[in-house]
Amino acid sequence: MTLLLLTLQGVLARRRSWWVGLLAAGAAALLTPSLALVETIHDGTRRSLIESGAGHLQVYHSGSPETPVLLTGPGGAPELVPFEDFPATEALVRSVEGVQDVVPMEAGTASVFRGNYLDEKLAAVRAVTREPASEARDARLGRLAEDLRRTLERVAHDERQREQAFAGDVGLPEDRRTLEAVTADAFWVRFRTNPEAALEYLEERVAKLAGEGESLSLDYLGTDPVQFARAFPRFELLSGELPPPGSRGILLGQAAYEQNFKLPIALRLDELRREREHGGSFADERLKTQVERNLAELPDLLSRLDVERASALRATLVRVLGHEGELEPLLREFLSVEDGTFDTRYRLFYDELAPHLPLYRVRPGETLTLRNRLLSAANVPVRVWGTFRFRGLGGDTSQVNSTCLVDLVSARLLAGRQTREQQEEARALVAAFGMSKEQLSADTLGRPMIVDVEPQAPGAEAPVLERSEVAGSVSDEELRAGSVLHAAIVLRPGTSAEDVTVRLQRLVAERKQPLAIVSWEEVGGLFSGVVGISQLVLGVFAALLAFFVLLVATGTLLLLAKERVGEVGTLRAMGMQRREVFSSLLLEGLVLGGVGGLLGSGLGAALLLGLAGGGIPVSDDMLQFALGGAVLVPQLAVGHILWVVAGVLGVVMVASLVPAWRGSSVPPVVAMRRRED
Repeated sequence: MTLLLLTLQGVLARRRSWWVGLLAAGAAALLTPSLALVETIHDGTRRSLIESGAGHLQVYHSGSPETPVLLTGPGGAPELVPFEDFPATEALVRSVEGVQDVVPMEAGTASVFRGNYLDEKLAAVRAVTREPASEARDARLGRLAEDLRRTLERVAHDERQREQAFAGDVGLPEDRRTLEAVTADAFWVRFRTNPEAALEYLEERVAKLAGEGESLSLDYLGTDPVQFARAFPRFELLSGELPPPGSRGILLGQAAYEQNFKLPIALRLDELRREREHGGSFADERLKTQVERNLAELPDLLSRLDVERASALRATLVRVLGHEGELEPLLREFLSVEDGTFDTRYRLFYDELAPHLPLYRVRPGETLTLRNRLLSAANVPVRVWGTFRFRGLGGDTSQVNSTCLVDLVSARLLAGRQTREQQEEARALVAAFGMSKEQLSADTLGRPMIVDVEPQAPGAEAPVLERSEVAGSVSDEELRAGSVLHAAIVLRPGTSAEDVTVRLQRLVAERKQPLAIVSWEEVGGLFSGVVGISQLVLGVFAALLAFFVLLVATGTLLLLAKERVGEVGTLRAMGMQRREVFSSLLLEGLVLGGVGGLLGSGLGAALLLGLAGGGIPVSDDMLQFALGGAVLVPQLAVGHILWVVAGVLGVVMVASLVPAWRGSSVPPVVAMRRRED
């Protein structure tokens, strides 16, 4: 007790020693909110990845040269060896205590062809042909057919001009004959009797002559969409429905749907609204450019409108703008927005104009053909069941919301892997040849023979062409029993991922299964790197701050120890041992560091809760995913304060060692002589 009282008297009597406490308080005030923010970022990223598809753990074939990732980057999907018997792998994983669900997955990238304006007009006519027969339906079909015929006549006129400019193109005569056939009266007589067959011919043979469409890339995740939606709580269906059991198809990510399939003019209006919400003005050159691009695309928009939509759109614009006019000038006036008119025009666009516009090029219930660019034969037609997003993880530009979900069979076909049915068919074919699989080779089958034949001109009659139809229902065994590249493991609440990993690794070793395990951090890729970078920055900052505190505190305490040499000599002469003097001086550092650390941590916690207790808004879509939502709410725990106080206290204690040793090592006689001097 005497030693403690002596220490406290020394601290209170020498105010210059308080600088050490102030340094400790400043360091603690900076480190406490920093540690809380880094831990909050780590927790936000962890929840984002786990709840949007990564799961707590992922399993994949141990023979794979790479590890799975949730979001594919510019390099494409990782190279993985598939599990040939996924049900067996799934049963093995589910047998481990703590596992709640095992979701099969396969990441990849597919391309989708987005058609031209003629494709859209043909789609509008086809939609009418599918309506129940009635006089109103026949009247609509007649108006749309007449508009379609005029469009085809314009295409034929453009093709004739192209033919004159490029007379040496050998493909032009066949195209000319095709266009002559579809603009003749005989074709439209057949159209009235059998519109479906005529539309098939136009889609397959004529639509390409109106100009090339656009090829788009879609990142997809092959999985069981229903199981995926059940396993990951961030999943939110926005339109359409989940695929019924046994159905194939695709769920489009909302960001992919908006960015790739929405009318460009509407998409730019959405971008303008976001810019204005962030303080943008039409005085900015960037916003002016967006308005100019919308006006420049008006001819393309008008070419996509059928006669019914164009008439309805013009009538709406006349009512909204309050005066008569032609469609293009009215649209140009409406889209020439500025700060004073944008909000009203934006609302009117979606309330009044959008119902008469082809707002999206594909809608739930329609069909998309997915293609693998590296495998020309891998064209997979799938039904669009709906759109979805991950709740709270960014909006229409977020990468995670750009990922689409496709069924496992379609994912295998896109990757060029055979389904079980195709494998059985191939084995039957090999058996029919009387050969084993090892005997089958190109040499056995012989060299291919190339035969030159004269091309046949198309006949006068329009052929009925086969359309790419979506495959029907498949069994659950076919969906899940084939090869799977990797799977996400979702754990029961309160289960430790480390414990499950140990148990699963032990079971895999016992069964000698080719199975490897990775955590959500390894699957997260770039987004997990955000956590690592923030932790690295905090570590460097803490190290530099500790070094600064160590230097200044050591220097200050050395000066104080030098001033107290006479006092130390008197204490030694009165019988105090050197060890007690050393402990007293060291205890002063402990008091200064402890009090400063506690006060600083309290100040840092108060500042954090006062300035950011209600949350920090996150507007950037990518940061929303990395930080776990649209609002970053710092989570300050008692453990954070204890770690900071302990760290600051440790640094001050280290800084006190040298001054305490030097102060206690002076002989009593020398110390008393210095006091007399």
